[in-house]
Amino acid sequence: MSLSSQLRINALLLAAILLFSSSGFALCFAVLGDNRDGDETFKRIISKISADKEIGFVINTGDMTSHGTKDEYKRYFDMAGKCRVEIYDVMGNHDIGSLGSGRGIFEKKYGRSYYSFDKEGVRFILLDNSRKAGMGKKQISWMKERLKYPGTKLVFMHKPLFDPTGSFPRYIMDNKKERNLLFNLLNDADVENVFAGHIHGYGKGEYSGIIEIVTGGGGAPLYLPRFSGGFNHYVKVKVEDGRVTDEVIDINND
Repeated sequence: MSLSSQLRINALLLAAILLFSSSGFALCFAVLGDNRDGDETFKRIISKISADKEIGFVINTGDMTSHGTKDEYKRYFDMAGKCRVEIYDVMGNHDIGSLGSGRGIFEKKYGRSYYSFDKEGVRFILLDNSRKAGMGKKQISWMKERLKYPGTKLVFMHKPLFDPTGSFPRYIMDNKKERNLLFNLLNDADVENVFAGHIHGYGKGEYSGIIEIVTGGGGAPLYLPRFSGGFNHYVKVKVEDGRVTDEVIDINND
């Protein structure tokens, strides 16, 4: 191959790379939570997510089961397995199970009850704040290391840092000291977006520099009236050039 031919090929490759980088590609995923005791609703959500070809994966903010039993986990994993894309799970308080047996089932799949992964320059940090006693020093130390990531960081947990609905202020993290510490750590690490469940409905708000979305409409009995977030839904999230946008999808509003 001549030098001029090679230069033309290099120029074409560079043009293709520049075209792709400016094509507006966005990382797209779905977030849902609290599907316990609502199998039919959860199946409908899975069907809608599977039909949306933009969505690349799903994060469930917890309470996949009612009592954390082996049979309940199996039923959930069977339903989740029908989704076109992979579902990553957060440990919820209902998922712990009797004497922690549910936690063992969860950890068998994920290695431990908190973990992280990276996709397209975004770090996803999935925490376990399901226990009333708190997250514990080991998990917080681990989280500090994961927050050192230089790109965009998104944090997911079951119990919210605060109640964006204004209706269930007690349905937040139990350990106030850890809650305050999390606010400080997330702000120091420039984390702006947190996703949670636990409150059965939808809510979005901002407090102490954190934008929080509560998505707990996956099938469990709804706590809120429809007009203030009491509807079955999932949230479609896009990340592009560090900018996070979200859209709540009401599955009963076709």
